[in-house]
Amino acid sequence: MFRIAPTPTPLSPELTERASRIEPATVGHVLNRGFALGIHPVTRANRFAGTALTVRLSAMDGTALHYAADEVQPGHVVVIEMGQDRDRASVGAMVSFALSLRGAAGIIIDGMATDIADLEAHGVPVFARGLSAVTTRLLGNDGDVNLPVSIAGAIVRPGDLVIADPNGVVFIDPSEFESMYQHLSDLQDMEPPAKEELRRGVRLSDKFGAADLVKRAVIHIDR
Repeated sequence: MFRIAPTPTPLSPELTERASRIEPATVGHVLNRGFALGIHPVTRANRFAGTALTVRLSAMDGTALHYAADEVQPGHVVVIEMGQDRDRASVGAMVSFALSLRGAAGIIIDGMATDIADLEAHGVPVFARGLSAVTTRLLGNDGDVNLPVSIAGAIVRPGDLVIADPNGVVFIDPSEFESMYQHLSDLQDMEPPAKEELRRGVRLSDKFGAADLVKRAVIHIDR
């Protein structure tokens, strides 16, 4: 059985442009959820942001992904759940080429990819657990398109904001990102002047408060 829900409208270019300024690691200073742990770029990847279009594959059946590829609009990030399958690649030369023609901003797979030379040539950033020569098949058995998926411990809903760079991937509700944006931007903006202070001799523990935290709870050990 295939469950197909409406395709989310891509988030506004203004929002995704702001999001592309923010590193996932900066979000990691604020949130402890929404991160796809263990997923890393298998192609060259600069930071990008986009709108989650979700796919769940079942067993070795890649049918739902081929269907979803035709639903992709510019700015969508195709987010693929593969259950416990850590062996088979769901994205290779033809799927990545089709997604590049549709304007996909990225591909996130909780599983494997293949055909690395083609993936690189097509230019859509691909994040996965690794590479495999074993692939899915078109079986017509089961799958979901645009329903919530589980990606490396993160629950991803269609329409979620995706931010990815070589350090990792984070999924955020767009309205939550909007409420956090100024704080995240401020966190990033403080790094260059903070480095200058350290260069001038300010101690790291004084700059960010670790010294005071230790003083409040220190127990000195005499040896």
